[in-house]
Amino acid sequence: MSGRLDLLIPGLLGPVPVHPDDLPPAPVLGRLLGRADRLPLPGGPAGTDPLATLFALFGVASPSGRDLPSAPFCRLADCPGADPQAYVLHADPVHFRPDRDRLLLFAGPRLAPSQEEADALTALFNQHFVTDGLRLEAPTPDRWYLLAQHPPDLVTSPLHAAMGRPVAGLLPTGPDSRAWARILNEVQMLFHHAETNRQREAAGRLSLGGIWPWGGGRLSDMHPQADYGQVFAAGPLATGLALAAGIPATPLPADQADLLAATNSPVAAILLHWHGLWEPVLEADGAGWIDGLRVLETWLAALTARMGSRLALNLFPGNGECFRYRSQSRHRFWRQPFPLGKRLLQDMGKPD
Repeated sequence: MSGRLDLLIPGLLGPVPVHPDDLPPAPVLGRLLGRADRLPLPGGPAGTDPLATLFALFGVASPSGRDLPSAPFCRLADCPGADPQAYVLHADPVHFRPDRDRLLLFAGPRLAPSQEEADALTALFNQHFVTDGLRLEAPTPDRWYLLAQHPPDLVTSPLHAAMGRPVAGLLPTGPDSRAWARILNEVQMLFHHAETNRQREAAGRLSLGGIWPWGGGRLSDMHPQADYGQVFAAGPLATGLALAAGIPATPLPADQADLLAATNSPVAAILLHWHGLWEPVLEADGAGWIDGLRVLETWLAALTARMGSRLALNLFPGNGECFRYRSQSRHRFWRQPFPLGKRLLQDMGKPD
């Protein structure tokens, strides 16, 4: 195995609607976390956003009070060879739903646009905004990007921070916010009358009511670096950061046996981005999160059985914490297993 395995598991500590009594047994995970040293992230605190953890692992400092520039790296993963000078924002398709005196935002798998639908709406957008220096791309049906000739001076909210929430207080702020409020309103009206959405609504599907801009930046402004010899990633940001740093990146193996074999690489360090708990957190899917925990526990049991005293692991829950487990950690028999259920309750703001 590699000299070190960095395991990034966003969503491991919730928040997710799961009561401790419903948790499946996870003795291996509890023992690893309980006996590990709890340390700050490399490079200093990165905040509680899992994206910030990824940036910290690649030596990219989080700009104070500004967006984490995830869009250009994600676009690099989706569009290899993308122009590094282009200013890129995420512009993911979203659905807005009125709820009394507020407007809620929905996104993710429940929208599930087809590539044909994405292409139709991006073409409509580009025709309408051709004189505004804006161009919308949809290299995948559910990940859209907005290229701006004139980089906006905005502070935005990540899509995952807005999903299922009222948009008030989460819309872009900053010197250019008024102009962008107009643009976003125009997009909503444009999409509302689109034939694509009429067909979706007739079929009982949620309309694609607008876009959510966030995470803008330029590749040329950032220079990620890390000591990984291999990155296994389930999402585009980790893949894009690895590509920009010149590190081989491959998708996470779907089969647990293949995943275990992947960690037996002879390189010095490996980053493995485990995504199976993050989507259930975003969807507030307690049952899905429990299923993901069972899969994780099974894989960790196989990993520890194979590696034994050679296991060198940094586990990142994506909330600014790091759990460092080394060979000597296994002898800390006096330490209690990590209280995962109690931690979930705390992060949901519930009493013990």
